[in-house]
Amino acid sequence: MNAPVPFDPALRRRNRILLVLLILCFVLPLLAAVALQQSGWRPEHTRNRGTLLQPPVALADLPLRHADGREYRYAPQEQRWQIVVVPPADCGQACVDLLAGLHKVWQLQGRRADRLQVLWFGPLPPSAESFRALIPMHPEPQLEALLPQLARSGAPSVYLVDPRAFLVMRYAPGVDPGDVRADITQLLKS
Repeated sequence: MNAPVPFDPALRRRNRILLVLLILCFVLPLLAAVALQQSGWRPEHTRNRGTLLQPPVALADLPLRHADGREYRYAPQEQRWQIVVVPPADCGQACVDLLAGLHKVWQLQGRRADRLQVLWFGPLPPSAESFRALIPMHPEPQLEALLPQLARSGAPSVYLVDPRAFLVMRYAPGVDPGDVRADITQLLKS
């Protein structure tokens, strides 16, 4: 009734090749991921543009004041991020350019723009355009003492403060506002 099937070595070889290829489809991506992880490579869109501060610096207890003398209070319940700018005395055009760039950063946040403030610790440039999220602040020596790598001349220093009043990121003086926008956009989405 049942006739024996003749043995075909070519069919066996083809089936083994298919099995090996199927296994490789699952194993090769895993090996590539492990190799990339071990080499330290990370995709560009998952990296911070600024330098993450470890450990973060607590700012909640500092007596910060608006430029007009009113007290500034952090409001963690509002989930508001702050971009802190400390301009040096000889800032000039670099401050005007940075302020214009931060205005665009704020505008590009769209419906999330209310969760972002720009705290400017020092005099605003005379030709600078003001916007709703820009808060002129009184320079605070205690704050300046806590800020890592504060620029004393040239372009202003830019920092990022989280909603719980921790200084979490710093940007190099002369930062491209687009880099700040990339980080802020990721943080406001979460």
